[in-house]
Amino acid sequence: MDNVSYVRNLNGEEFPVQATITHDLELNGNQSISFSVLPTKVNATFINDIAEMWEVIDGNDVVHKIIYAKKKGEGSLLNVDIKAVPLFFDTMDNERIYEEYNEHMTAISAFTKIFEGMPFGFVLSDVFDAVEWEGFGAGESRLETFKRALDRYKAEFRIVGNTVYIERQIGRDTSFVYRYKLNASNIVKEIDANEYWTYAKGYGNYGNEGEGDGESSDWQDAKLIREYTSPLAKILGIRHAPPIKDGRISTASRMDSGLKALVDESLKISITTDIHDLRRQGYALAQPELGDRVFVIDERIGLDEEVRVIDVSVTKDWRGNVVDMKLTIGSESLTKRHQSNMSTAVDRINELVEGRRKLPFSVLDDAVRNATRALQNAQTELSFGINGILAVDKRNPNLLTLLNSAGIGISNDGGNTFRTAMTGDGIVADVITAGILNADQVAIQGGSGRNFIYMSGDHFEAHGTYTRTWWGQTKEHEVGIQMRNGYLLAENYNEDKRLYYSDHGISTFIRGYDDESSNQEYSGSGVIEFFSHMYDSTVRGMSLFSNRGTIGIRTNYRDIILDADKDVDIRTGRGVINLRPTETGRVGNNVFQFYVKDHTSPSDTDGVIRYGSPSSGFGSGVRFKKSASGRSTVYATDGDGTPNAGDFSAGYMNATYDISARNLIGDLQTRSTNLYLMTSGGEGEVRVTNLNGNNNGSPSFRDFRARHIRGNSIRVNDSGANFYIGTSTGEVRITTNEMGGGDAVSYRPIKAYRFLLPNGNEAIASGTFSLLSLRPTENEGTELVREIDLLRTTNEGRPAYRINGLDVAVDDVVASLVKSNQELTNRIELLEDK
Repeated sequence: MDNVSYVRNLNGEEFPVQATITHDLELNGNQSISFSVLPTKVNATFINDIAEMWEVIDGNDVVHKIIYAKKKGEGSLLNVDIKAVPLFFDTMDNERIYEEYNEHMTAISAFTKIFEGMPFGFVLSDVFDAVEWEGFGAGESRLETFKRALDRYKAEFRIVGNTVYIERQIGRDTSFVYRYKLNASNIVKEIDANEYWTYAKGYGNYGNEGEGDGESSDWQDAKLIREYTSPLAKILGIRHAPPIKDGRISTASRMDSGLKALVDESLKISITTDIHDLRRQGYALAQPELGDRVFVIDERIGLDEEVRVIDVSVTKDWRGNVVDMKLTIGSESLTKRHQSNMSTAVDRINELVEGRRKLPFSVLDDAVRNATRALQNAQTELSFGINGILAVDKRNPNLLTLLNSAGIGISNDGGNTFRTAMTGDGIVADVITAGILNADQVAIQGGSGRNFIYMSGDHFEAHGTYTRTWWGQTKEHEVGIQMRNGYLLAENYNEDKRLYYSDHGISTFIRGYDDESSNQEYSGSGVIEFFSHMYDSTVRGMSLFSNRGTIGIRTNYRDIILDADKDVDIRTGRGVINLRPTETGRVGNNVFQFYVKDHTSPSDTDGVIRYGSPSSGFGSGVRFKKSASGRSTVYATDGDGTPNAGDFSAGYMNATYDISARNLIGDLQTRSTNLYLMTSGGEGEVRVTNLNGNNNGSPSFRDFRARHIRGNSIRVNDSGANFYIGTSTGEVRITTNEMGGGDAVSYRPIKAYRFLLPNGNEAIASGTFSLLSLRPTENEGTELVREIDLLRTTNEGRPAYRINGLDVAVDDVVASLVKSNQELTNRIELLEDK
């Protein structure tokens, strides 16, 4: 917190400023600077123009935006009161995240979304648990979402330049002591027990916050219920805290942690004090920072404890001297929490050497610039003492470097601890910020046994063990992750499995073959290949490949969709294609199977679809003729794909080309006008039988019914059987093809050998050849006229009349009738003459 350096107007012009400034800082809260611009020679260049929305850049290169400017006259001169907030707050408060995210999110993912597109960078200096988010963004300002994220991930932040450092806890574990009458005054301790709890209960793992598939979101249906009771309950009794109700909490450890924090931090303790700068009196460690853990002692009120700085207000003159400092410090159960963090530099060095302390690493351009600027702007005093050479920052004595025969140590808390050190044993550090770390000549190793990390050159390896339940099987796994030669390798040592990540894609291998040998085609179990030309040499694609394994795609409750703008190509090299619809919803083994018939001729490899059970047999199928020559034919088959061994059954059948089957069951319907029933060979017939068909040569014929039957002949089916033509009350008529469609009926003759009456008698009367003696007997003539209008035929096919038992041609009969008629006429004329 140095004095103000310069101001910048809206045109980007910068002016040095001379002012006494006050920094107000709150832990995870608001920050601001305020100062009065007096009409000095330095300030005269801009005092008349300075206004809101100008920028103020302090000694730490933190840019502030002026949000308040009050101009007033004192005598004949102008004074301007200024209040500004860090540009980070102003920018983030005026930018919004419009997209809403409802998902499980890591800290790096959340803060990346918050800082996306902003002129600020961030560094996560610790590891944070992922949390479930609902309504992340959704039109909130980035600042609002940032504050919510700090609360959700239980993090704190500090701003250095344009970089925001996000840590579990900012500040330092210092040895600062503030004592009444020494360097502190007006010490006030406030205790708020209005919401002091000793017992809490939590409900978790219920529903899906109202968005599940029918799951209840009522906390009373919680599957996880935990309790926590403070040890102080024995003294103070049970004081119930509001219960935690969060269905997203599904683990007991997470719920227990939340309950304990709710109870232990319910007693609010805050201490305010005025701090006096004693550096001129030789007390170098007199500059606390936000978040520092310090000691406060005031025997008058029985106060002697470590507390944390949660609010700082520092006023400095234009030379950087502290004029006034006020601190608000509170325990908030931090004393016990931070006891484990109190250690000496030796303790930390030992922890790093033994691999029990992690070494965070961040690579940011802003971090490089900040370090360079700090070195260039340093105003250092060197002193020589029994411990070696001590370089101390003149403006901030907390920043010092110690050089002696044992090594070099760098401290930011006045030498109390050396977080960065270089000794004969190596280089150790709590935090390293760098543009490039060159590890060509360095090997880094931590851990022991089966749990370790190793890094050297381009090789990084992390090795460890864990227990996991995978698909219902619980096992302990010894695994490792390696980065080398430009690819990433994940390995399971128990099961001899590897997973390679490279620019080609992801591939897995089974040990027993030389994984890197190009001759071992079958050493891998599967590959996901990106930029693949496996199926198209001209277009990049993605391929999923397994040389000797099974590839499966499965979803328990949703669909699998193949969606292609062009073709979907399904192939098998040697086997069949099986479709198993409704596999769990129907009894039995039900399979549609597609395959190609084996044949020496490519044109005869017909295609078959059959249905049934692979274990107990297929019942029926359809076979498709492949050859384009001849007629296009579909066959009904048995379960083996034999042509014409199955039946076709349908409500009606309509085909352009051929359907071939043993039986066609159902109605036949024409596609246009005519229906053709075709037979082969000169003696082929269309036969109508019962359902037994040919019946091994003994068919049982059935009726054929139609409105009209057209053919060249009609004959009886069985030899010796009678042929019947039946009507109800009408007549049997032989006409032209129009069948009396007009007004007049045009009849046609019938040729037959004999005509019989219903009683079996001859239809033609017998008698002598004499025409005059031709007399019907026993009503034969009447019966002839009534029963039949047709004549029989002779053996030569001529119309005949029965005379004296002989068949006489009709024309002969007619000629005789004409002659007899002439004779009768002559006789009548003779009789009349007499």
